[in-house]
Amino acid sequence: MPAGFRRDAMLADAEESRARWACPRGAGELPPDLVAEARHVAALTGTPEAPTCPFACVEHAAPWVLEITRAVALASDWHVPIAETLGRELSRVDLQALAALQSARGAAWESDQTIREQRARKPGGAR
Repeated sequence: MPAGFRRDAMLADAEESRARWACPRGAGELPPDLVAEARHVAALTGTPEAPTCPFACVEHAAPWVLEITRAVALASDWHVPIAETLGRELSRVDLQALAALQSARGAAWESDQTIREQRARKPGGAR
C-alpha cells in the first residue's frame, strides 16, 4: 500500500460524509437514511433532532475540562495525585467534576453489567 494511501482514503471518506450531512450547519434536507440516523442519535442522547450532522453542535472542551480529565487519567493509570498533576489544590468545582465523573463511571458499569446479565441469560451466552 503506497505511503499516504490510507490517510487520503480517510480524508476522502470524511469529505463525503461532511458533504452528505451538510456539515457544519447545513442547509437543505438530509437524505432519508441520514434523517433516520439523526433521529436515532437524538433518541439515544435525549437531545433535539439535528437538522444536520448530529455532532455539529459539539464544541471543544474548555481547557479546565481537559485539565481535570487528564489529571484523573494520570491518577487512574499512574497513581499520581490529582492535586499534584494540577499543580494546585482542588477547588469546589474540581470536586463537583470528580463526583460527576465517578457517577458517570458507575452508570456505565451498571449498564455494562445489565448487558452482561442479558447475554448470560441467552442460550449459549450468545452476543
